Amino acid sequence: MTGTHRFRFALLALGASAGLAVAAQPERVRLEPLLNRAAWYLDYFIDEFENVVAEENYAQDSNASLPTFIAVGGGRGGAPTPIVPTEMGRTRHRDLRSDFLLVKSPDTSALIPFRDVLVVDGIPVRDRQERLARLFLNGNKDAMAQAAQIREESARYNLGNLRTTIGNPVLGLSVLQRSYQSRFRFTLGKDDKSAGAGVWIVEYKEVESPAMVQGEAGRDLFAHGRLWIDALTGTVLKTEFAVEQPSVRAVVTTTFRVDDKSAIAVPIEMRELYTLANGYKVTTVARYGRFRRFAVSAGEDIHTPAPTFVDTASSLTFVELPAGRFTMGSASGEAGRNADETLHDVEVTRPFLLGQFEVTQQEWRAVMGASPSQNGNCARCPVENVSFFDVQQFLAKLNANPSATLRYRLPTEAQWEYACRARTTGPFSTGENLTTAEANYNGKFPYASFPAGESRGKTVPVGSFALSPWGLADMHGNVWEWTADWYGPYSESAAVNIDATGSVSGDTRVIRGGSFMFDANSARCALRYTHAPQDKGPSLGFRVAADRK
Repeated sequence: MTGTHRFRFALLALGASAGLAVAAQPERVRLEPLLNRAAWYLDYFIDEFENVVAEENYAQDSNASLPTFIAVGGGRGGAPTPIVPTEMGRTRHRDLRSDFLLVKSPDTSALIPFRDVLVVDGIPVRDRQERLARLFLNGNKDAMAQAAQIREESARYNLGNLRTTIGNPVLGLSVLQRSYQSRFRFTLGKDDKSAGAGVWIVEYKEVESPAMVQGEAGRDLFAHGRLWIDALTGTVLKTEFAVEQPSVRAVVTTTFRVDDKSAIAVPIEMRELYTLANGYKVTTVARYGRFRRFAVSAGEDIHTPAPTFVDTASSLTFVELPAGRFTMGSASGEAGRNADETLHDVEVTRPFLLGQFEVTQQEWRAVMGASPSQNGNCARCPVENVSFFDVQQFLAKLNANPSATLRYRLPTEAQWEYACRARTTGPFSTGENLTTAEANYNGKFPYASFPAGESRGKTVPVGSFALSPWGLADMHGNVWEWTADWYGPYSESAAVNIDATGSVSGDTRVIRGGSFMFDANSARCALRYTHAPQDKGPSLGFRVAADRK
Protein backbone atom coordinates (compact mmCIF):
# COMPACT_ATOMS: atom_id res chain seq x y z
CA MET A 1 0.00 0.00 0.00
CA THR A 2 2.93 2.33 0.58
CA GLY A 3 6.42 2.82 -0.74
CA THR A 4 7.17 1.74 -4.31
CA HIS A 5 4.73 -1.17 -4.31
CA ARG A 6 2.66 -1.29 -7.51
CA PHE A 7 -0.56 -3.17 -8.14
CA ARG A 8 -1.15 -5.46 -11.10
CA PHE A 9 -4.63 -5.70 -12.61
CA ALA A 10 -5.84 -8.54 -14.85
CA LEU A 11 -9.14 -10.25 -15.58
CA LEU A 12 -10.04 -13.95 -16.18
CA ALA A 13 -7.86 -14.51 -15.24
CA LEU A 14 -10.47 -11.91 -15.49
CA GLY A 15 -9.74 -12.83 -18.87
CA ALA A 16 0.27 17.89 -3.90
CA SER A 17 2.26 20.07 -5.42
CA ALA A 18 2.30 20.46 -9.21
CA GLY A 19 -0.59 18.02 -9.30
CA LEU A 20 -2.96 20.19 -7.24
CA ALA A 21 -5.85 21.92 -9.01
CA VAL A 22 -7.74 24.00 -6.48
CA ALA A 23 -11.45 24.61 -7.05
CA ALA A 24 -13.75 26.93 -5.14
CA GLN A 25 -13.14 26.73 -1.41
CA PRO A 26 -16.16 27.82 0.62
CA GLU A 27 -16.15 28.03 4.41
CA ARG A 28 -12.35 28.35 4.45
CA VAL A 29 -11.83 24.65 3.58
CA ARG A 30 -8.75 24.60 1.35
CA LEU A 31 -7.50 21.68 -0.68
CA GLU A 32 -3.81 21.58 0.18
CA PRO A 33 -4.24 21.62 4.00
CA LEU A 34 -7.03 19.04 3.62
CA LEU A 35 -4.73 16.69 1.67
CA ASN A 36 -1.94 17.27 4.16
CA ARG A 37 -4.24 16.42 7.07
CA ALA A 38 -5.46 13.30 5.25
CA ALA A 39 -1.84 12.19 4.70
CA TRP A 40 -1.21 12.52 8.45
CA TYR A 41 -4.33 10.47 9.10
CA LEU A 42 -3.20 7.78 6.66
CA ASP A 43 0.11 7.37 8.51
CA TYR A 44 -1.83 6.85 11.74
CA PHE A 45 -4.26 4.49 9.99
CA ILE A 46 -1.39 2.31 8.79
CA ASP A 47 0.13 2.17 12.28
CA GLU A 48 -3.20 1.11 13.75
CA PHE A 49 -4.50 -1.20 11.00
CA GLU A 50 -1.29 -3.15 10.35
CA ASN A 51 -1.74 -6.79 11.46
CA VAL A 52 -5.45 -6.32 12.16
CA VAL A 53 -7.49 -9.26 10.90
CA ALA A 54 -11.04 -8.70 9.69
CA GLU A 55 -13.64 -11.28 8.81
CA GLU A 56 -14.75 -10.72 5.22
CA ASN A 57 -18.04 -12.01 3.82
CA TYR A 58 -17.76 -11.65 0.07
CA ALA A 59 -20.70 -12.17 -2.33
CA GLN A 60 -19.96 -12.18 -6.07
CA ASP A 61 -22.53 -12.12 -8.89
CA SER A 62 -22.38 -12.12 -12.69
CA ASN A 63 -24.96 -11.46 -15.39
CA ALA A 64 -23.68 -14.57 -17.19
CA SER A 65 -22.35 -17.97 -16.11
CA LEU A 66 -18.56 -17.87 -15.82
CA PRO A 67 -16.00 -20.70 -15.56
CA THR A 68 -15.40 -21.22 -11.85
CA PHE A 69 -13.98 -23.87 -9.51
CA ILE A 70 -16.92 -25.69 -7.96
CA ALA A 71 -17.26 -26.57 -4.28
CA VAL A 72 -18.49 -30.14 -3.86
CA GLY A 73 -19.71 -31.54 -0.52
CA GLY A 74 -20.68 -35.06 0.50
CA GLY A 75 -18.22 -36.28 3.14
CA ARG A 76 -19.03 -38.97 5.68
CA GLY A 77 -22.20 -38.42 7.64
CA GLY A 78 -23.14 -35.58 5.33
CA ALA A 79 -20.15 -33.47 6.43
CA PRO A 80 -18.70 -31.33 3.62
CA THR A 81 -15.49 -32.47 2.01
CA PRO A 82 -12.78 -29.76 2.20
CA ILE A 83 -12.71 -28.08 -1.20
CA VAL A 84 -9.80 -28.83 -3.52
CA PRO A 85 -9.70 -26.55 -6.59
CA THR A 86 -9.53 -29.08 -9.42
CA GLU A 87 -13.05 -29.16 -10.87
CA MET A 88 -14.24 -26.34 -13.12
CA GLY A 89 -17.88 -25.58 -13.81
CA ARG A 90 -19.93 -22.51 -14.67
CA THR A 91 -21.84 -20.41 -12.19
CA ARG A 92 -23.23 -16.89 -11.70
CA HIS A 93 -22.95 -16.59 -7.91
CA ARG A 94 -20.29 -17.21 -5.28
CA ASP A 95 -20.16 -16.72 -1.49
CA LEU A 96 -16.75 -16.56 0.19
CA ARG A 97 -15.78 -16.14 3.82
CA SER A 98 -12.20 -15.07 4.40
CA ASP A 99 -9.78 -13.51 6.82
CA PHE A 100 -8.53 -10.23 5.38
CA LEU A 101 -5.22 -8.86 6.61
CA LEU A 102 -2.64 -6.18 5.87
CA VAL A 103 0.94 -7.03 6.81
CA LYS A 104 4.01 -4.81 6.54
CA SER A 105 6.75 -5.91 4.18
CA PRO A 106 10.13 -6.50 5.87
CA ASP A 107 11.89 -4.81 2.93
CA THR A 108 9.78 -1.68 2.38
CA SER A 109 7.15 0.37 4.15
CA ALA A 110 4.50 -1.26 1.97
CA LEU A 111 1.46 -2.91 3.52
CA ILE A 112 0.73 -6.09 1.59
CA PRO A 113 -2.98 -7.04 1.50
CA PHE A 114 -4.18 -10.60 1.24
CA ARG A 115 -7.27 -12.63 1.95
CA ASP A 116 -7.14 -16.18 3.19
CA VAL A 117 -10.32 -17.89 1.97
CA LEU A 118 -11.82 -20.11 4.68
CA VAL A 119 -15.18 -21.16 3.26
CA VAL A 120 -16.46 -21.36 -0.36
CA ASP A 121 -20.24 -21.60 -0.81
CA GLY A 122 -20.51 -23.10 2.66
CA ILE A 123 -17.70 -25.64 2.21
CA PRO A 124 -14.44 -25.27 4.19
CA VAL A 125 -11.19 -24.81 2.29
CA ARG A 126 -8.40 -27.23 3.14
CA ASP A 127 -5.23 -26.53 5.14
CA ARG A 128 -6.12 -23.33 7.01
CA GLN A 129 -5.54 -24.21 10.67
CA GLU A 130 -3.10 -21.78 12.34
CA ARG A 131 -1.94 -20.61 8.94
CA LEU A 132 -1.78 -16.95 9.89
CA ALA A 133 0.47 -17.69 12.84
CA ARG A 134 2.83 -19.82 10.76
CA LEU A 135 2.96 -17.21 8.05
CA PHE A 136 3.49 -13.90 9.83
CA LEU A 137 5.16 -14.67 13.13
CA ASN A 138 8.27 -16.28 11.67
CA GLY A 139 9.80 -12.88 10.88
CA ASN A 140 11.69 -13.94 7.78
CA LYS A 141 11.52 -12.43 4.32
CA ASP A 142 10.04 -15.55 2.78
CA ALA A 143 6.77 -14.62 4.49
CA MET A 144 6.05 -12.07 1.76
CA ALA A 145 6.54 -14.62 -1.00
CA GLN A 146 4.32 -17.03 0.92
CA ALA A 147 1.69 -14.30 1.31
CA ALA A 148 1.75 -13.76 -2.46
CA GLN A 149 1.23 -17.49 -3.00
CA ILE A 150 -1.73 -17.53 -0.62
CA ARG A 151 -3.18 -14.47 -2.36
CA GLU A 152 -2.85 -16.19 -5.74
CA GLU A 153 -4.30 -19.44 -4.42
CA SER A 154 -7.22 -17.67 -2.78
CA ALA A 155 -8.02 -15.81 -6.02
CA ARG A 156 -8.80 -19.04 -7.84
CA TYR A 157 -11.98 -19.42 -5.80
CA ASN A 158 -13.37 -16.14 -7.15
CA LEU A 159 -16.27 -16.11 -9.56
CA GLY A 160 -14.82 -16.39 -13.06
CA ASN A 161 -11.41 -17.15 -11.53
CA LEU A 162 -11.08 -13.40 -11.06
CA ARG A 163 -7.50 -12.36 -10.33
CA THR A 164 -7.08 -8.71 -9.49
CA THR A 165 -5.18 -6.80 -6.83
CA ILE A 166 -7.59 -3.87 -6.79
CA GLY A 167 -10.25 -5.85 -4.89
CA ASN A 168 -8.78 -4.37 -1.73
CA PRO A 169 -10.95 -2.23 0.59
CA VAL A 170 -8.12 0.12 1.53
CA LEU A 171 -6.55 0.60 -1.91
CA GLY A 172 -8.37 3.90 -2.45
CA LEU A 173 -6.56 5.36 0.56
CA SER A 174 -3.21 4.91 -1.18
CA VAL A 175 -3.56 8.01 -3.34
CA LEU A 176 -3.27 10.13 -0.17
CA GLN A 177 0.26 8.97 0.63
CA ARG A 178 2.81 11.75 0.45
CA SER A 179 4.92 9.68 -1.93
CA TYR A 180 1.96 9.31 -4.32
CA GLN A 181 0.17 12.68 -4.09
CA SER A 182 2.43 14.39 -6.64
CA ARG A 183 1.31 11.84 -9.27
CA PHE A 184 -2.31 12.97 -9.02
CA ARG A 185 -4.32 16.06 -9.85
CA PHE A 186 -6.73 16.76 -7.00
CA THR A 187 -9.83 18.97 -7.12
CA LEU A 188 -11.87 20.07 -4.11
CA GLY A 189 -15.57 19.33 -4.61
CA LYS A 190 -18.47 20.11 -2.31
CA ASP A 191 -19.32 19.09 1.20
CA ASP A 192 -21.47 15.97 1.45
CA LYS A 193 -23.81 16.34 4.39
CA SER A 194 -25.18 12.85 3.81
CA ALA A 195 -21.76 11.48 4.78
CA GLY A 196 -21.55 13.61 7.93
CA ALA A 197 -20.96 17.16 9.06
CA GLY A 198 -17.80 18.69 7.59
CA VAL A 199 -17.16 15.83 5.13
CA TRP A 200 -15.84 17.07 1.76
CA ILE A 201 -15.48 15.29 -1.57
CA VAL A 202 -12.08 15.42 -3.24
CA GLU A 203 -11.83 14.24 -6.84
CA TYR A 204 -8.54 12.88 -8.18
CA LYS A 205 -6.97 11.77 -11.43
CA GLU A 206 -3.59 10.07 -11.84
CA VAL A 207 -1.48 11.95 -14.37
CA GLU A 208 2.09 10.81 -13.86
CA SER A 209 3.88 7.53 -14.57
CA PRO A 210 4.58 5.03 -13.11
CA ALA A 211 0.96 4.37 -12.33
CA MET A 212 -0.12 2.69 -9.10
CA VAL A 213 -1.85 -0.07 -11.07
CA GLN A 214 -0.49 -2.08 -13.99
CA GLY A 215 -2.72 -3.78 -16.55
CA GLU A 216 -2.22 -6.08 -19.48
CA ALA A 217 1.40 -6.39 -20.68
CA GLY A 218 2.53 -4.26 -17.74
CA ARG A 219 0.78 -1.18 -19.13
CA ASP A 220 0.10 1.75 -16.81
CA LEU A 221 -3.54 2.08 -15.78
CA PHE A 222 -4.09 5.61 -14.54
CA ALA A 223 -6.58 5.68 -11.67
CA HIS A 224 -9.28 8.24 -11.00
CA GLY A 225 -12.02 8.57 -8.43
CA ARG A 226 -13.24 10.39 -5.34
CA LEU A 227 -12.48 10.60 -1.62
CA TRP A 228 -14.79 11.66 1.22
CA ILE A 229 -12.63 13.39 3.86
CA ASP A 230 -13.52 14.87 7.24
CA ALA A 231 -12.11 18.40 6.96
CA LEU A 232 -11.41 18.66 10.69
CA THR A 233 -9.47 15.43 11.27
CA GLY A 234 -8.46 14.17 7.82
CA THR A 235 -10.35 10.92 8.45
CA VAL A 236 -11.39 9.21 5.21
CA LEU A 237 -14.97 7.93 5.34
CA LYS A 238 -15.41 6.72 1.76
CA THR A 239 -13.26 6.02 -1.31
CA GLU A 240 -14.05 5.45 -4.97
CA PHE A 241 -11.25 4.02 -7.14
CA ALA A 242 -11.57 3.33 -10.88
CA VAL A 243 -9.29 2.07 -13.68
CA GLU A 244 -9.92 1.07 -17.29
CA GLN A 245 -8.21 -1.07 -19.89
CA PRO A 246 -9.55 -2.31 -23.27
CA SER A 247 -10.93 -5.55 -21.87
CA VAL A 248 -12.50 -4.31 -18.61
CA ARG A 249 -13.48 -1.28 -16.56
CA ALA A 250 -13.36 -1.57 -12.78
CA VAL A 251 -14.78 0.60 -10.00
CA VAL A 252 -14.16 -0.16 -6.31
CA THR A 253 -16.09 1.78 -3.66
CA THR A 254 -15.38 1.36 0.06
CA THR A 255 -17.33 2.78 2.99
CA PHE A 256 -15.58 3.26 6.34
CA ARG A 257 -16.85 3.69 9.90
CA VAL A 258 -14.95 5.22 12.83
CA ASP A 259 -13.92 2.59 15.37
CA ASP A 260 -14.14 3.89 18.95
CA LYS A 261 -11.21 1.81 20.20
CA SER A 262 -8.63 2.72 17.57
CA ALA A 263 -10.05 6.12 16.49
CA ILE A 264 -9.50 5.17 12.86
CA ALA A 265 -12.22 4.56 10.28
CA VAL A 266 -12.22 0.85 9.46
CA PRO A 267 -13.71 -0.56 6.25
CA ILE A 268 -17.22 -1.93 6.67
CA GLU A 269 -18.26 -2.49 3.06
CA MET A 270 -16.56 -2.75 -0.35
CA ARG A 271 -18.53 -2.80 -3.61
CA GLU A 272 -16.89 -3.68 -6.94
CA LEU A 273 -18.19 -3.44 -10.49
CA TYR A 274 -16.25 -5.05 -13.35
CA THR A 275 -17.61 -4.37 -16.84
CA LEU A 276 -16.11 -6.56 -19.58
CA ALA A 277 -15.79 -5.65 -23.23
CA ASN A 278 -18.09 -8.55 -24.16
CA GLY A 279 -20.89 -7.08 -22.04
CA TYR A 280 -20.47 -9.34 -19.02
CA LYS A 281 -20.66 -7.68 -15.63
CA VAL A 282 -19.37 -8.94 -12.30
CA THR A 283 -20.59 -7.20 -9.14
CA THR A 284 -19.38 -7.91 -5.62
CA VAL A 285 -20.30 -6.84 -2.11
CA ALA A 286 -17.81 -7.51 0.70
CA ARG A 287 -18.70 -6.75 4.29
CA TYR A 288 -16.19 -6.59 7.15
CA GLY A 289 -16.49 -7.23 10.86
CA ARG A 290 -14.95 -8.97 13.87
CA PHE A 291 -11.83 -6.82 13.74
CA ARG A 292 -9.12 -8.21 16.01
CA ARG A 293 -5.44 -7.49 16.35
CA PHE A 294 -3.44 -10.43 15.11
CA ALA A 295 -1.34 -12.34 17.68
CA VAL A 296 -2.46 -10.08 20.57
CA SER A 297 -5.12 -11.32 22.95
CA ALA A 298 -7.96 -9.03 23.97
CA GLY A 299 -6.45 -8.64 27.43
CA GLU A 300 -3.04 -7.53 26.23
CA ASP A 301 -1.98 -3.90 25.88
CA ILE A 302 -0.92 -3.31 22.28
CA HIS A 303 0.98 -0.10 23.17
CA THR A 304 4.53 -1.15 24.02
CA PRO A 305 6.29 1.09 26.57
CA ALA A 306 9.21 2.99 25.11
CA PRO A 307 12.72 2.04 26.32
CA THR A 308 14.06 3.73 29.48
CA PHE A 309 17.50 5.25 29.90
CA VAL A 310 19.20 6.01 33.24
CA ASP A 311 21.45 9.07 32.89
CA THR A 312 24.47 8.68 35.17
CA ALA A 313 25.36 12.37 35.09
CA SER A 314 22.00 13.57 36.45
CA SER A 315 20.70 10.31 37.99
CA LEU A 316 17.41 10.96 36.16
CA THR A 317 15.53 8.17 34.42
CA PHE A 318 14.42 9.05 30.89
CA VAL A 319 12.05 7.41 28.45
CA GLU A 320 13.27 7.49 24.87
CA LEU A 321 10.33 8.63 22.73
CA PRO A 322 10.23 7.99 18.97
CA ALA A 323 9.77 10.52 16.21
CA GLY A 324 6.22 10.60 14.92
CA ARG A 325 3.12 12.51 13.93
CA PHE A 326 -0.04 13.24 15.86
CA THR A 327 -3.09 15.49 15.94
CA MET A 328 -2.68 18.09 18.67
CA GLY A 329 -5.66 19.72 20.35
CA SER A 330 -9.15 18.38 21.00
CA ALA A 331 -12.19 17.49 18.92
CA SER A 332 -15.16 19.87 18.97
CA GLY A 333 -17.26 17.33 20.86
CA GLU A 334 -14.77 16.68 23.68
CA ALA A 335 -16.25 17.59 27.06
CA GLY A 336 -14.53 20.54 28.73
CA ARG A 337 -12.86 21.67 25.51
CA ASN A 338 -11.56 25.25 25.34
CA ALA A 339 -11.41 27.43 22.24
CA ASP A 340 -7.59 27.46 22.19
CA GLU A 341 -7.38 23.68 21.66
CA THR A 342 -7.71 23.91 17.87
CA LEU A 343 -6.98 20.61 16.16
CA HIS A 344 -3.84 20.67 14.01
CA ASP A 345 -1.31 18.16 12.75
CA VAL A 346 2.18 18.13 14.28
CA GLU A 347 5.32 16.26 13.33
CA VAL A 348 8.09 15.41 15.78
CA THR A 349 10.98 14.66 13.44
CA ARG A 350 13.57 13.45 15.94
CA PRO A 351 13.48 11.05 18.89
CA PHE A 352 13.94 12.74 22.26
CA LEU A 353 14.27 11.84 25.93
CA LEU A 354 11.67 12.76 28.53
CA GLY A 355 11.85 12.21 32.26
CA GLN A 356 9.90 9.14 33.26
CA PHE A 357 8.91 10.99 36.42
CA GLU A 358 8.39 14.58 37.49
CA VAL A 359 11.55 15.96 39.11
CA THR A 360 11.45 15.07 42.81
CA GLN A 361 12.34 17.05 45.90
CA GLN A 362 15.34 14.78 46.40
CA GLU A 363 16.58 15.34 42.84
CA TRP A 364 16.12 19.11 43.15
CA ARG A 365 17.97 19.19 46.45
CA ALA A 366 20.90 17.21 44.99
CA VAL A 367 21.42 19.90 42.33
CA MET A 368 20.28 23.11 44.05
CA GLY A 369 21.15 22.37 47.71
CA ALA A 370 17.68 22.89 49.20
CA SER A 371 14.06 22.20 48.27
CA PRO A 372 11.45 24.98 48.07
CA SER A 373 8.55 22.53 48.30
CA GLN A 374 5.56 23.20 50.52
CA ASN A 375 4.63 19.53 50.86
CA GLY A 376 6.84 18.79 53.87
CA ASN A 377 9.82 16.50 53.56
CA CYS A 378 8.67 13.98 50.94
CA ALA A 379 11.82 13.02 49.04
CA ARG A 380 10.01 11.08 46.27
CA CYS A 381 7.22 13.62 45.83
CA PRO A 382 7.57 16.05 42.92
CA VAL A 383 9.28 19.31 43.67
CA GLU A 384 6.81 22.21 43.53
CA ASN A 385 6.70 25.90 44.27
CA VAL A 386 9.28 26.47 41.52
CA SER A 387 9.06 29.23 38.91
CA PHE A 388 10.03 28.94 35.26
CA PHE A 389 13.17 30.92 36.08
CA ASP A 390 14.01 28.52 38.95
CA VAL A 391 13.73 25.60 36.52
CA GLN A 392 16.10 27.31 34.08
CA GLN A 393 18.71 27.58 36.85
CA PHE A 394 18.29 23.87 37.63
CA LEU A 395 18.78 22.96 33.96
CA ALA A 396 21.79 25.26 33.64
CA LYS A 397 23.51 23.44 36.52
CA LEU A 398 22.80 20.08 34.92
CA ASN A 399 24.21 21.28 31.60
CA ALA A 400 27.31 22.66 33.32
CA ASN A 401 28.30 19.16 34.49
CA PRO A 402 31.41 18.23 32.43
CA SER A 403 30.42 14.55 32.46
CA ALA A 404 27.00 15.24 30.92
CA THR A 405 26.33 13.48 27.62
CA LEU A 406 22.90 15.06 27.25
CA ARG A 407 21.58 18.57 26.68
CA TYR A 408 18.90 19.12 29.32
CA ARG A 409 15.85 21.34 28.70
CA LEU A 410 12.09 21.60 29.15
CA PRO A 411 9.86 19.86 26.62
CA THR A 412 8.05 22.00 24.09
CA GLU A 413 4.29 22.11 24.46
CA ALA A 414 3.92 19.92 21.37
CA GLN A 415 6.40 17.36 22.71
CA TRP A 416 4.59 17.31 26.03
CA GLU A 417 1.20 16.56 24.46
CA TYR A 418 2.76 14.03 22.08
CA ALA A 419 4.25 12.21 25.06
CA CYS A 420 1.06 12.48 27.11
CA ARG A 421 -1.09 11.03 24.35
CA ALA A 422 1.28 8.13 23.60
CA ARG A 423 -0.62 7.51 20.34
CA THR A 424 -4.01 7.63 22.08
CA THR A 425 -6.66 10.09 20.87
CA GLY A 426 -9.13 10.51 23.73
CA PRO A 427 -9.32 13.15 26.47
CA PHE A 428 -6.83 11.13 28.54
CA SER A 429 -4.26 8.46 27.77
CA THR A 430 -6.49 6.22 29.92
CA GLY A 431 -9.44 6.73 27.56
CA GLU A 432 -12.66 8.68 27.96
CA ASN A 433 -12.28 9.14 31.72
CA LEU A 434 -9.62 9.55 34.39
CA THR A 435 -10.29 8.19 37.88
CA THR A 436 -8.50 9.05 41.11
CA ALA A 437 -7.20 5.47 41.11
CA GLU A 438 -5.29 6.44 37.96
CA ALA A 439 -4.05 9.95 38.83
CA ASN A 440 -3.77 12.51 41.63
CA TYR A 441 -6.32 15.27 41.04
CA ASN A 442 -9.19 16.78 43.03
CA GLY A 443 -11.71 13.96 42.79
CA LYS A 444 -14.52 16.16 44.10
CA PHE A 445 -14.67 17.52 40.56
CA PRO A 446 -14.69 14.52 38.22
CA TYR A 447 -14.65 14.61 34.44
CA ALA A 448 -17.93 15.18 32.57
CA SER A 449 -20.70 13.16 34.24
CA PHE A 450 -18.49 10.47 35.76
CA PRO A 451 -18.64 9.71 39.51
CA ALA A 452 -16.61 11.72 42.03
CA GLY A 453 -13.46 10.27 43.58
CA GLU A 454 -10.84 10.91 46.22
CA SER A 455 -9.27 14.31 46.91
CA ARG A 456 -5.86 13.76 48.52
CA GLY A 457 -5.10 17.45 49.01
CA LYS A 458 -1.37 17.11 48.39
CA THR A 459 1.21 15.65 46.05
CA VAL A 460 2.05 11.95 46.22
CA PRO A 461 5.32 10.15 45.44
CA VAL A 462 6.03 10.00 41.71
CA GLY A 463 5.08 6.71 40.07
CA SER A 464 2.27 5.98 42.53
CA PHE A 465 -0.06 5.11 39.65
CA ALA A 466 0.13 2.87 36.60
CA LEU A 467 2.46 4.09 33.86
CA SER A 468 1.11 5.45 30.59
CA PRO A 469 1.21 3.39 27.37
CA TRP A 470 4.68 4.82 26.74
CA GLY A 471 5.92 4.11 30.26
CA LEU A 472 5.63 7.66 31.65
CA ALA A 473 4.34 8.43 35.15
CA ASP A 474 1.97 11.19 36.27
CA MET A 475 1.42 12.88 32.92
CA HIS A 476 -2.06 13.50 34.34
CA GLY A 477 -2.24 15.24 37.72
CA ASN A 478 0.10 15.48 40.75
CA VAL A 479 1.70 18.82 39.70
CA TRP A 480 1.41 21.15 36.74
CA GLU A 481 4.47 20.89 34.50
CA TRP A 482 6.26 23.85 32.97
CA THR A 483 6.95 23.63 29.23
CA ALA A 484 9.43 25.65 27.18
CA ASP A 485 6.82 27.56 25.16
CA TRP A 486 5.31 31.01 25.40
CA TYR A 487 1.52 30.83 25.29
CA GLY A 488 -0.18 31.82 22.03
CA PRO A 489 -2.67 30.56 19.45
CA TYR A 490 -1.69 27.47 17.49
CA SER A 491 -0.34 28.10 14.00
CA GLU A 492 -2.19 26.77 10.95
CA SER A 493 1.06 26.61 8.94
CA ALA A 494 2.19 23.06 8.15
CA ALA A 495 5.83 24.20 8.16
CA VAL A 496 5.54 25.78 11.62
CA ASN A 497 3.99 22.58 12.96
CA ILE A 498 7.08 20.53 12.16
CA ASP A 499 8.94 20.41 15.51
CA ALA A 500 6.64 23.19 16.73
CA THR A 501 8.05 25.53 19.38
CA GLY A 502 5.08 27.80 20.11
CA SER A 503 4.93 31.60 19.99
CA VAL A 504 8.18 33.55 19.71
CA SER A 505 7.23 35.82 22.65
CA GLY A 506 4.50 36.37 25.19
CA ASP A 507 3.56 37.21 28.76
CA THR A 508 2.95 33.72 30.11
CA ARG A 509 4.43 30.24 29.70
CA VAL A 510 2.41 27.12 29.03
CA ILE A 511 1.94 24.58 31.81
CA ARG A 512 0.36 21.18 31.27
CA GLY A 513 -1.10 18.14 33.01
CA GLY A 514 -3.25 19.41 35.87
CA SER A 515 -2.49 18.87 39.55
CA PHE A 516 -3.74 17.55 42.87
CA MET A 517 -5.50 20.88 43.48
CA PHE A 518 -7.41 21.01 40.18
CA ASP A 519 -10.31 19.11 38.64
CA ALA A 520 -10.13 16.14 36.25
CA ASN A 521 -10.83 18.33 33.23
CA SER A 522 -7.57 20.21 33.85
CA ALA A 523 -5.65 16.96 33.40
CA ARG A 524 -6.86 16.36 29.83
CA CYS A 525 -4.14 15.74 27.23
CA ALA A 526 -5.15 18.83 25.24
CA LEU A 527 -5.82 21.33 28.03
CA ARG A 528 -3.59 24.43 28.03
CA TYR A 529 -2.99 26.49 31.13
CA THR A 530 -0.53 29.32 31.76
CA HIS A 531 1.49 31.16 34.38
CA ALA A 532 3.85 34.09 34.28
CA PRO A 533 7.44 32.77 34.30
CA GLN A 534 8.09 34.26 37.76
CA ASP A 535 5.06 32.60 39.35
CA LYS A 536 5.39 29.90 42.00
CA GLY A 537 2.81 27.76 43.71
CA PRO A 538 2.21 24.53 45.66
CA SER A 539 1.27 22.66 42.46
CA LEU A 540 3.82 24.06 39.97
CA GLY A 541 6.50 21.53 39.05
CA PHE A 542 8.18 20.10 35.93
CA ARG A 543 9.89 17.17 34.24
CA VAL A 544 13.10 17.30 32.22
CA ALA A 545 13.49 16.65 28.50
CA ALA A 546 16.88 15.96 26.95
CA ASP A 547 18.68 15.39 23.66
CA ARG A 548 21.84 13.40 23.10
CA LYS A 549 24.84 15.58 22.32
